[in-house]
Amino acid sequence: MKAKFLVPLLSLSIIGGAAFFSNTSTIHATEDPQGAAKLVVQEFFDAMSEEKFAEATELVVDLRYQSKEKQIAKYEHYNSVSDFESMKIVDASLKDEANVVVTFEGNVSGIDSKNEIYVKEIDEEWKLILGDDDPATIAALNAPEFTTQAMVDYYSFTGFNYGRAHYTINSFSTLGNAVNLIGWQYAGTQYHADVTYQVAQDSFLGWKTLGKSEPVYGNYSSAAGDRFSISLTGVPAGSDYHIRIVNWAPVPVDGAGNVYTN
Repeated sequence: MKAKFLVPLLSLSIIGGAAFFSNTSTIHATEDPQGAAKLVVQEFFDAMSEEKFAEATELVVDLRYQSKEKQIAKYEHYNSVSDFESMKIVDASLKDEANVVVTFEGNVSGIDSKNEIYVKEIDEEWKLILGDDDPATIAALNAPEFTTQAMVDYYSFTGFNYGRAHYTINSFSTLGNAVNLIGWQYAGTQYHADVTYQVAQDSFLGWKTLGKSEPVYGNYSSAAGDRFSISLTGVPAGSDYHIRIVNWAPVPVDGAGNVYTN
């Protein structure tokens, strides 16, 4: 496999700006929180399966997207890779009077699985809580559209601080098995870089990490003979994959590399 190394397609960066969430719902407060939570979750599943994406956005708090147009476009994509008609509610657990966890089974991003959705009462209306408002999530999911089906993809990062998770902007698909990374990382002359890499999937629920995180310790350069090479295993066939990168060094770390899939 040949790839032109370190020719960026897109760079990983943090994008500022306000996140978007809807504040209306047809599901109102009730003396039966579990019943209300299950009802709004089912209404969301129905709206998604019927391709009523604007209606679906009114049933959730989702801070991942910076505009309603972007949110609707992403929900349309989520519908194309998940089977909302297959989703069946199996349980609802009361955390307190305003918070319920709804458990469901179904095909999420091509995988039959059991998952949980948090549902919260806000201003006497019940909302699904999807995704998160982390700046790294907003950066990854609001960049200009780019998805690769190629066997090699590029990533880069600058100034990642200790303990914060970041995600590559470019998403990729794979037929399964290992995802391979070849790259470099650098923490300066006084410290060694200490970075973990893991595959994460963007689903309508939020990020889902897959397989184990792989640590890479030490400074590596972009020279052909001085790059690190790792395999991220336990990744099933699927799409909407990103690389989750966390710096554990006490100083900011820079890096870049290529992602190889089959």
